[in-house]
Amino acid sequence: MADRDQAQEAVARYGLCGGAGIVRQLDATHAAFQVKAGDRLYALRQFNAYTKAENLRTQFLLAELMQNAGLRTPLPVPAPDGEPFVEVQARLWSLFPWCHGRPGRAESIEDLAVLTSVQGAWVECCERLRSGSRWDDIVRSAEKSRQRKGWAWVVPLDQVPAFAREHAVIERARAEAPAGPHRTPFLQLLPEVEAAIDEFDGLLEEHGVCDLPHVVTHGDFWASNIRISGSEAVVLDLDCFSFEPRIADFARAANWYYRERSATENAHLLQRFEARARLGVEEAEALPLMMCAHDLYYAVGHVLLFLCEEEPAAQSRLVRSIQSEARAAQRYRHGSASVLRMFLSSV
Repeated sequence: MADRDQAQEAVARYGLCGGAGIVRQLDATHAAFQVKAGDRLYALRQFNAYTKAENLRTQFLLAELMQNAGLRTPLPVPAPDGEPFVEVQARLWSLFPWCHGRPGRAESIEDLAVLTSVQGAWVECCERLRSGSRWDDIVRSAEKSRQRKGWAWVVPLDQVPAFAREHAVIERARAEAPAGPHRTPFLQLLPEVEAAIDEFDGLLEEHGVCDLPHVVTHGDFWASNIRISGSEAVVLDLDCFSFEPRIADFARAANWYYRERSATENAHLLQRFEARARLGVEEAEALPLMMCAHDLYYAVGHVLLFLCEEEPAAQSRLVRSIQSEARAAQRYRHGSASVLRMFLSSV
């Protein structure tokens, strides 16, 4: 009830005409509600406790710029004081016009084709915006690692080793590992995670990833974060924007969605992305490395999550996840050619 009470207070602060009220709670990562005012519908969304007002302003500036460049994404309704949010009990809430359309489906090749086309359109819009002064502000904000939760950070895929060192993740894990039946297996995994971090540092340098074209990426470009209406799609949830190689958004989705698909389907999906993003050869060839960097990101994140977890069953799941994800560098060494064959018929 606390979330609903806060939501009602946030709605009241917007002062909408027509007797505004909450219609229903929405299925979302954080508290979200459908709101009706007169004959208009809105979506009210709460941001997590780690979201800072300045980061939220930057996120909405990014949404405005992307929309001006041709990408469809909802813009927040300004609060009476002109801010794109209201604050209720130290939580930030934003109100958006209701977005029609259905969520994309990860199991549908048709929806994934829409997703990859929109990912490519995102890159295309970024390229149009490069020369603007406000774009420089977005880039400066995106280059920083930002905390989303106690354990989850927005980290560029080509900066995961640097992040792990800067935040002394392995050292902290050794010092703070909680007691319980899975403490020993967790500690035994840390050398493998540390070795993967070190090896990935060399792989990123070896392949000149820092020299690849970078853009401000969406960072959370899953099928569930687009709404499809006919032949058009709207992009949602720009919380995780980052500054990375242009292939990064596609690589995250590829790492989760495409391993079980046929080479023909995967090649079609990459073609949909490339038709708008116009990748160079070196960028396309970096796809396997960025996919494996996504695994490493989760290995580091799950190490941090383990430090906050005391429930044995959850600890067991995390140990299994880390065990798999820590093989990121090994997976790249032995599987990059086969991954490329999944997407590039010419390889």
